[in-house]
Amino acid sequence: MPASGSAGAGQADVFEPQQVLVLRSQHCTPPARAGQLFVQSESVAHVGAHFLSAGGVLAGVDAGVDAGTLVSAGGGAGSVGLVSSAGTSALFAQAARPTRRAVTANADFDKVAYFTGRTLIHEFRNTRADCLTESFSMTDGESSAAPTPENKGDRGAYIGAKRETETRKKSVGSRRSLLEMAVLLAIGAVLFSPAMGTPFFLDDHLQGAMVEGTFPAPRNALNLYDFVDDANRTTLTDRGLLPWWSHPQLRIRFFRPLSSALLWVDHRVFSHSPLPMHLHSLLWWAAAVLAVRALYKRFFAPRLTLMATAIFALAPCHALPLAWLANRETLVSLVFGALALTANARWRDDRRLRDGALATLFFAFALLGGGEYALCFGGYVVAVDVVRRESVVRRITGWAPFLLPAITYLVVRGALGYGTSGSGFYSDPIHDTGDFLLGAPWHAVSLLAMGWLTVDSEAWRLGLSRWLLGAIVVATAALLVVPVRRALAALTPQARGNAIGLLVGSALALVPTLAVVPARRLLGVGMIGIAVVAALVIERAWFPAEGEANVSRGRAASLASLAALGLGFAHLVHGPGTAWLQSRQHHIDAADFESRVVWLRGRVGDPTKAKVGVMRGMAGVFFAPFALDRRGRPPKRWCVLAQAGHVLALRRDAYTLDLFAAEDRTLYPSGERNLYRSENAPLRVGDQVSVRGLHVTILAVGEAGPRAARFVFDEDPSTLVWISDMFEETKEIELPHEGFGEPFDP
Repeated sequence: MPASGSAGAGQADVFEPQQVLVLRSQHCTPPARAGQLFVQSESVAHVGAHFLSAGGVLAGVDAGVDAGTLVSAGGGAGSVGLVSSAGTSALFAQAARPTRRAVTANADFDKVAYFTGRTLIHEFRNTRADCLTESFSMTDGESSAAPTPENKGDRGAYIGAKRETETRKKSVGSRRSLLEMAVLLAIGAVLFSPAMGTPFFLDDHLQGAMVEGTFPAPRNALNLYDFVDDANRTTLTDRGLLPWWSHPQLRIRFFRPLSSALLWVDHRVFSHSPLPMHLHSLLWWAAAVLAVRALYKRFFAPRLTLMATAIFALAPCHALPLAWLANRETLVSLVFGALALTANARWRDDRRLRDGALATLFFAFALLGGGEYALCFGGYVVAVDVVRRESVVRRITGWAPFLLPAITYLVVRGALGYGTSGSGFYSDPIHDTGDFLLGAPWHAVSLLAMGWLTVDSEAWRLGLSRWLLGAIVVATAALLVVPVRRALAALTPQARGNAIGLLVGSALALVPTLAVVPARRLLGVGMIGIAVVAALVIERAWFPAEGEANVSRGRAASLASLAALGLGFAHLVHGPGTAWLQSRQHHIDAADFESRVVWLRGRVGDPTKAKVGVMRGMAGVFFAPFALDRRGRPPKRWCVLAQAGHVLALRRDAYTLDLFAAEDRTLYPSGERNLYRSENAPLRVGDQVSVRGLHVTILAVGEAGPRAARFVFDEDPSTLVWISDMFEETKEIELPHEGFGEPFDP
C-alpha cells in the first residue's frame, strides 16, 4: 500500500548517533540503497519508525500483504506505523537529513534498531551488504517515551515500546540464554567426566619432575615444554631416559610460557593431586565454549549459534586436552584465539583502535599459551578476505592484529632455539620441508575425516585403507557442495560472508597441524568453522523458514536433507558419544600405566638406586622412569632394548645379547610413529651406537628399519631387574642362559 506524508517539525538539536544497527532477517529484500533508511522484520504484527530530523519525509510504505494497513502517519516529530496480520512487514523511509537518528521497534519489542544514512552509505561502500545485521537490545538509559504533543521531538522517543516490556523481553531472553548454556556445559561436564579422574600421564610426569627440580636439566616456570635440547640430550641418553636409537640431533622444545606457568602453579599448589588440575582444565574448556559462542553470536541468529556451540563444545577433540594435563595448552589457546577473532571482526568492520589493540593482545596470549598451535587462527584471519572487497592496504591493516604478535612470537622462538628436529613424530616445515610435504596429504585427509565425519583415522593409516579414506573424504566434500550452497543462500549477505569465511578458515587452520602426526586433539581451532557449517546445513533442513517450500521436494532438497541427517548423526550423536568413549579410554590407559608403575616400584624398592632393563616395551616405558618416584627422581639406570612386538633374544656370552624382530618388523617404530628418530637418518647394517654402559651394532635391516642388533654391556646385564611389557601387564623376566635364546611376546 503506497503512502506518503509529511512529518512535523522536530527539535533542532537532534544529536548524532552512537550505534548503527538494523533488525536481523534471513531475507533482506529488496536490497537497500545508499542513503535509504531501511528496516524489515519477518512475520511480526507491527513495524514502526520515528524520525527526529526536522522536515523528515516518508518516501513510501509497502505492507507486502493484502492485510497490511497504514495506521498512522505524520504528526509530532514525524512517525508512521504499519500493521500486518501475516507475511512480511517492511518500511522504507527517506529522511531529509540522513545524519539524524531513526529508531524502530518490532511488535514484540525485543529488537530495536538505530540507523543513519551516513553510516549506511559507509557500510555499502565497504561491505556491499544489502543491510546491516547486528542485533541491539534497549537499555535502561534509553528513553521509552512515545511521541505525543507533550514530548514531541524528544531525543529518545520511539513508537510503541515501553521500557517495562523491553526490559521484560530482554530479561526473558537472557535467562533463556543462560539456561541453554548451563545445560550445554553440564552435558559436556558429564561427557568428559571420565577425564577428570585420569591419573598423571606421559609428559605430566616429566613436567612434575621439572617442577620438583629432579629433571636431569634445570627448568623454570616458563619452559616446562622444553623436553630435549643440546644441553641435556647426552645426559638423557646416557641414563637411558632417551632410547639408544635417538637421533644425535634430536630436539623437542615448545615455546608455551603461559601454559607452562599455569602448570607450574598447579603442581606447586596441588602437588600430587591430579583432580583439581583436571578441574582447572575443565574451566578452560568452559571458557573456550563461551568464547566461541560469543564469536558465533556476533555473526548468526540465536538458534544457529546454539547449535554450532553445542557441536563445538561436545566435539571429541577436547577429550585428550582434558585428560592429559600437558595438553591443556590447546584449551588455553582456544580461549584467547576465539576472543581475538571476535575483536578482530570488530576491528575489520569499524576500525576502532581499541578493537585492534584487543585483538592483538588476545592473539599474543593465544600464542604464548598454545605456541605453534595458535598459528592455526591465522587461517580465519586470512579467510575473511575471500568475501571482502577491500584495498591491499586495508587488508594488511586488517591482518595486523594477528601478524604482529605471530611474527614476534616466531622471531623470539627462533632466537631462543625452540622447535623440533630429528623426530619422526614432528616435521618442521622450515627445517624438514621434504618430510613435511611428504606427510601433508595424508595428514590433511586424516584431519578432515576426523573433523567432518568424526571417524577415527588411526584404523585407516596403512596400505590401501589410506586411499579408501581419501576417496571417502573427497566424495563427502562433493556431496556437501549443494547442501552447503543452499544453506548459505538462505542467509543475509553479511551472515553468508561470515559463514564462508569460517568455512574457508577451518580448512586453512589445519595447515600448521600438518606438521604433526594427525590426532583429534589438533582439531580444536578447525572445529570453530566446521561446527558452524555443519549446524547451518542441519538448521536449513530441519528448520526451514516460514512459507518456504517443503525441503523434501526436489533432488537438491533431498540431498540437503540427507546431508543434514549425516552431519546431524556425526556431530550430535556419534561425536558426543565418541567424546565420552575417548575420555574413558584415556582414563583407562593412564590408570593402566599407573598400575604398571606401582608394580615396578614395589619390585625395585628405592627407585633412585634401581637398575632396570626393558627387553621390549610400549610407548609409556620412556615416561616410567619419572613416574617411579613421587618427586620424579629417575632410577640409577634405565636401559630399553626394543620398542617392538615379538622379539627373540639370543645370549652370546655373559655380556652380549642379540635381539631379532620378525622379518617384516623392526626393533623400534618407523616413520612418523618414531618420536625419537626421523626417517631421513636411518641406521644401516654395521652402524654402531654407544651410550654409557652399552654398545649397539646393527646386524640386519628390513624395509622399515633395523630388525636385528647386538648389545654389548660394560657390566653383567644379569645385575639389572629385567621387565617386558605385555598387553595386560608388565612382567619380570630372566635373560636366557649363555648360548641359548628365548622369545618375548607382547
